[in-house]
Amino acid sequence: MPRTATATSSRQVRRLTTMAFFGPPVVVGLSLLAANPDWSGLGLVLGTFALIATLSLMIIAAPNGWLIVGGVIVGIAALSGAGPVLQAEMAHQGQRVEVRVTSVKTYQGRNGPEYTCLLGRVDGKPLKHAELGNDSCDGPMEVGQTEDVLVDPHGWTAPELAETDYSGIDIAAWALPVVLVLFELLVWLSRRVGLRRFEGR
Repeated sequence: MPRTATATSSRQVRRLTTMAFFGPPVVVGLSLLAANPDWSGLGLVLGTFALIATLSLMIIAAPNGWLIVGGVIVGIAALSGAGPVLQAEMAHQGQRVEVRVTSVKTYQGRNGPEYTCLLGRVDGKPLKHAELGNDSCDGPMEVGQTEDVLVDPHGWTAPELAETDYSGIDIAAWALPVVLVLFELLVWLSRRVGLRRFEGR
């Protein structure tokens, strides 16, 4: 990355924005990785770094306020939206199974104790990512109770309660490629604005 705050030539603008074009799909891909509980922390951390790097390349190529604000908004939507959409879609298409709460993990949150319910299938089959978070777990009194959950057939995402409302999932799934296209459009506009400074376009 150049040491100067802004690009100093049209060639540098092209090089910076060419690198930035790879940023949006990487951000979305890392958000999808974060949908897997085993990789959620790593996916979010790397996704945040990828977003910052992409925005930095855009700022250096074309220090334009509205482009950067747009990039921040669309970038955050890409980073925070792709994973939950995948998780909801996987569960929505998933298999309904009956599980029993086998134990509860308790930890201290900002507003008091928070809980994670550990699950086991009633039929004894293995269950990957067998946890329900604080929104779906009411604490130690849940131990021994049974619940119907939707299980991702591919084992990528965690189970979701069967009564979870997925009525908006189709709209959200269509919004994801729109966000990706908008992000790439902003990178392209950064190239145009940056080149105009040197070539008068």
